[in-house]
Amino acid sequence: MPSIHPWRSCASAAALAATTAYAGQPLVTDDAGIVAPKTCQLEGTLRFARDGALTAAQPACNFGGNLEWSAGGAHVAPDSDPSYTLVQLQLKSALFKAADGKASFGASAGALRDTGAPHGSSAFQTYYGKAIASWYPGDTLEFDFNVGAANSRGDGTFALAGAAVQWTVVAGWQLLGEVFHDEPGRWKYQLGARSIVVPDRVELFASFGNRFGRSSATDFIVAGFRLQTPEFLR
Repeated sequence: MPSIHPWRSCASAAALAATTAYAGQPLVTDDAGIVAPKTCQLEGTLRFARDGALTAAQPACNFGGNLEWSAGGAHVAPDSDPSYTLVQLQLKSALFKAADGKASFGASAGALRDTGAPHGSSAFQTYYGKAIASWYPGDTLEFDFNVGAANSRGDGTFALAGAAVQWTVVAGWQLLGEVFHDEPGRWKYQLGARSIVVPDRVELFASFGNRFGRSSATDFIVAGFRLQTPEFLR
């Protein structure tokens, strides 16, 4: 089985992160919430690394109930290779909340296609699924935990995992941090901030990250936005 180019493998992992609907961007670790019923959202993300850039867009909708549907795409532009496109489909469900409201649980599953790479008998090269838990110890603090697995053509099966914290320091501003594993190899970390410009409508975010134990050659910067619609789906 032919391997995906190393940059393609890294970019696929980046797209898996950048196009995960309502992951509390820019965090890779997902939270247990979903888009509000009868509404849609659009997340746009730019990811810059020393060897290329990725631009991603992820619309997601909840047509009612506890199931979120999303279909995202990313344009990848390596410095030393031709650019290509990644496409992702995902379903995410908010399963249940604790009786006291301090914890919630969910799950997500999806598939990722690199349009410029071999894909065998299936149209997609990567499939993944994960369990999600969120804990709310206070009004200004949230902890999120993920555990799951992905199977990718060329890389085989590998673990998906993450732990994140979101802290509202003042009204409209959050500080973010996480450690996560989204591809074979070392774990990564990310630190960032989110600005809630208009509550439940407009958010802006930015972050910096890298692999543990690696040089600045593997660091990356993420910036983007999230737009949320009012209820309109019937």
